[in-house]
Parts: sequence; C-alpha cells; structure tokens
Amino acid sequence: FILRAALIALAAFAFSLHKSLDFGRSVYNHQPGVCKAVHGIVNGSEDIELIQSKGIAFISSGVVDRSIIEGKMFLYDFNQKVESGRLEATELPIIGDSFDKANFHPHGLSLWIVNGVIRLYVISHTKDFKHSIMVFDYDSSKKALIHKKTITDNLFIRPNGIVAVGPDQFMITNDGTAQSDLGSVLEAVVGYRGGSVVFWDGKESHKLITGMYGSNGIAFDIKTNTLFVTELHEKNVAAYQLSKDKKTASLISSVSLYSACDNLFLASDGSLYTGCHPLLHETAVALPDCLGKSTSASQILRIKYDDGYKTAAVTEPYSNDGKEASASSVAVVYNNQMLIGTVCRILLHCEIADPSIL
Repeated sequence: FILRAALIALAAFAFSLHKSLDFGRSVYNHQPGVCKAVHGIVNGSEDIELIQSKGIAFISSGVVDRSIIEGKMFLYDFNQKVESGRLEATELPIIGDSFDKANFHPHGLSLWIVNGVIRLYVISHTKDFKHSIMVFDYDSSKKALIHKKTITDNLFIRPNGIVAVGPDQFMITNDGTAQSDLGSVLEAVVGYRGGSVVFWDGKESHKLITGMYGSNGIAFDIKTNTLFVTELHEKNVAAYQLSKDKKTASLISSVSLYSACDNLFLASDGSLYTGCHPLLHETAVALPDCLGKSTSASQILRIKYDDGYKTAAVTEPYSNDGKEASASSVAVVYNNQMLIGTVCRILLHCEIADPSIL
C-alpha cells in the first residue's frame, strides 16, 4: 500500500511538472505588423519604462550572466528619425562618485516625476547577488543618469519587479527567497510560495502581500489605487485594492493567463501588457545559455479588465517561437508602436498595423 501510494504521488508530481513546464504546447508565430531588432542592445532588455508624454522609454539590460555581462541602462526614442530602416537605442552613462559600475546589474525599473525631474528607481543585483534599489535622476541635456542614492532593506529579499507609487515610494515583488540559481529552481519545482510584495514608504518597508508563487511583474493605477501583480509560476495576474496609506491590499480578482508572465505595463487606456514565457521548459534551457544558441518562445498578452476588475478579456498581439525574439519579458505601446523586451537578448520594435490587432 505504501509503495503504491508513493508511486501514485510520484506519478502525480511528474504529471504536474510536465504540465507546468508547458510540454506538449504549441506556439504559432504572428505579429502586429513589421518587426525589427533595435540596434545597440544585445544582452537583454529585461524591463522597459515609458514616458508617454515624451515618447521615450528607459530600458534595463544585463541582469543575467552577471559575472561576465556588464549591466547597462538604455534610452529609446519613439520619435527618432529612421534612416535606412535602422532603429537605435542609446546607452545612458551613469554619473556618481558612489556608483559601483562593476556591481550594477539592473532588473525591474520604474519612475516618478519629482519636482519636474524624471527619477528612476532600478532594482540592481551585485555579482554575488546582493540586492538594492538604485535611484537615478535623468539629465536630458547630457542624456545621462545621475546616481542619487542606493536603498537597501532586509525585506528586499529577491526583488524582481518594481513600481513607483509616489515620490521615493514604491512597491517591489520578491519572486522567492532562495539566493542561488539552484535554490530558485528547487522553490519552483516543489511549489514553495515564498513570493511577496513589499511597500517602501520613503523611510521603511512594509510587507503587503505574502505567500505568492513567483510574484514578478507589478503595475499601479493611480486613478483607482489598484495594484496588479503577475505570479509567474501560478500563470495568472491578480488585481488588488490598496488602502489609502497603501499598507494593506485586498484581492479583487485573479485572472488565469495560462502562460508564465513576466513584467507588466499599464497603458493609457487602462489595459495591461505583459511579456510571457509560453514554453517554460524552453525558458529553463535558454536563460542559462544567454550567450549560446538556445532560444525560448515569446508571447505578448493584452489584458483588458471590466470596470470593477472582476473579469478581463485577454488577447495575444504577438507570439514567436523564439527565433525572432527569445524569452520576452515586457512590452510597451506608444502611438501604434510596440517595443518588446527580452530577458537576455535583443530589443524588438514592432509596428501596429491596425489597433484592432491588439
């Protein structure tokens, strides 16, 4: 009886793992219009933050292979004049005596306009995987980032996504608790729900949400005081109503996406865009091989909620087998253009031939 029970349990675990890694699932290539790789970025465009009023976007690069890849920040101008069909992203130099370039590997990022200045909040990991939030001001005249300060806290356990909710206030996601690649894999395999959301109020941190399974992307709607979080291993996106002081969160809904989704972008029409990994078994092989030939399928989803955030319509503006864009992590939309980021490869620009495609 004990052996039979053990075999049944093992078979159930194997089936669950097979399903969670998306074996047997197909990906079909389609795009919203003509897509081109953006020159200048080759080692990832993990997260993108758009300034709608200016038509520019900030991009983080170099989060994977920290021992050999240099972490960088880039600027993309949607209004650039395209010559010979060549699109460019510009590397942003970082200025500051206390800035440690060798240990800067940016992950998630967000921004807030502080006294008329664009202020960036960037999750950074050192080569030995210590975590912090680096704060930069953007100097548009020099096209450079000015390092203002670095914030550390015991609750920044394994930060992944970040969203600013006020001047020097932000929410971060911890996608787990393990501090090694092997530990992260084990957490995912056994289903350990060590993910969390933490609120930094400008002076101290507060646990906001706990018990999450791979909390990753995060977005905030200031108009409705609503927080959105993807759980990569749960393959969903959850909407939360925040209290006025932002120190408590009440779950409104959880929408199944049937894909392991990464960062979130809140568009001006209220819809969410997210970069997803539809075949996790490919992602598990490709991410440790960022400098090699392994690729992973990409998928962009658009999530349009009803007025009460109870239900949502989900569409797929972009899907690719990984040959064009490998391991998509984020997508932002500006004036019939879509910018797609990847964990450790290129940045992709797509025209939106018709808004109905979205």
